[in-house]
Amino acid sequence: MTGNIEVQVLLELITKSATEALDEYGKYGDSVPSVYETNTHPLDEHKMSLRLKKAIRNLEGACDQLCATLAPPLHTIVNRAQDYYWSCLRVAAQNKIADLLDHTTGGMNLESLAHESGIEPSKLRILMRTLAARHCFQEVSHDVYANTRLSLVLHSQSSHTSYIDLLTKEGQESAGNFQKYLSDNEYSQCNDSTHTVFTHAVKDTGFHGTVYDWMKVNGDRRAVMSSSMPSMNSVMGTLSIIEGYPWEKISTVCDVGCGNGSFVWSLLQNFPQIHVTLFDLHETLEAAKQAAGCLSQELQSQIHFQPGDFFKDSLPKAVDIYYLRNIIHNWPDNDVLTILVSIKNVMGPQSRILIHDYTMHSFQNQSPHHSLDQAPWPMLPDFGNGSMRLHYQDLTMLFMYNSKERTLEEVKNLSQNAGLKLEQIRDLGETTVLEFGPA
Repeated sequence: MTGNIEVQVLLELITKSATEALDEYGKYGDSVPSVYETNTHPLDEHKMSLRLKKAIRNLEGACDQLCATLAPPLHTIVNRAQDYYWSCLRVAAQNKIADLLDHTTGGMNLESLAHESGIEPSKLRILMRTLAARHCFQEVSHDVYANTRLSLVLHSQSSHTSYIDLLTKEGQESAGNFQKYLSDNEYSQCNDSTHTVFTHAVKDTGFHGTVYDWMKVNGDRRAVMSSSMPSMNSVMGTLSIIEGYPWEKISTVCDVGCGNGSFVWSLLQNFPQIHVTLFDLHETLEAAKQAAGCLSQELQSQIHFQPGDFFKDSLPKAVDIYYLRNIIHNWPDNDVLTILVSIKNVMGPQSRILIHDYTMHSFQNQSPHHSLDQAPWPMLPDFGNGSMRLHYQDLTMLFMYNSKERTLEEVKNLSQNAGLKLEQIRDLGETTVLEFGPA
């Protein structure tokens, strides 16, 4: 099979996926805005379209494979090795460049932007043109810059800036330490949550413990992590489960490790008949109680707050749904087994566990009866770059927790050891929902 045929098929896939994406934008509003506009579309923030999610997964995977096929290999590898874009995003977000440009009409000249941001002009020029080359900000005339649809994400009032902060600080500090960590046998040969790439990076400060312990000591960074979770859930498209599960048949839900409760607010607004228990550590639930103020008094009456540690304390008994989103990927296998057994011990005959997380796909073609979506040929079956956030998240779990994103078989094996059986799989374009019942 020649590369020429692969290129032609990839071009067809790109056209098909782009057309599907345009159709989805049309369903939820007007046509897709230009990348250089600063007006947003409902699908940018407030709406979730599973069809759009899957179209973009195909589009990103096919575009990346097309470029990797046609460009000389060294060209592609150097581009990836030399990608400092994250550093520019961090500076722009921390120095509130998008905020400053938001108050201008027709853009701001470099000298004024440098004065307002506190960045030396010649260095700011390099920063801005690097970002503008990939459509985050635009140069509307010589040395005059304005916002774009992308740069609005960096606005200080955006809920996403904390996530950018987290990714470009703790995330990149860990990534930069990865090779050094792997060369330190004392750390790299351990698989517990105190010997991670991140804790290795900060050990010279005298710290020893888990990432959670570090966050307790560094309260400002803990606040950043907490406030970044809604943005992470947004990019993962986790609220698609609201439309992707028969909640109308459900009476009681326990959100295990609920965080600030953002999932529950959306769930209750769509299915107000459900009674919800939020289960998390005491200090986390205090923040969730504050966030619950966004709901009506009637919906707030449907919520019960139960502080506890799922490694030590019992969860509520015989709830219809025990919902775990972005929980088990934070923990090594032994800890995951403890969590699942704890839930299994309080389940009723009709209770179900929903594990909502990334699921690692295979690079090999699966049986046509396999429940996870597979990319069309000649793309990698796991969609390649279209699923790259999954691989980045896999590395993040390794760096921060000595954990990982698991394959379907790995989750099934853990669940079987906990006395559970897998009953259904829902592919939500980026994440999956695995439903388990008592074995």
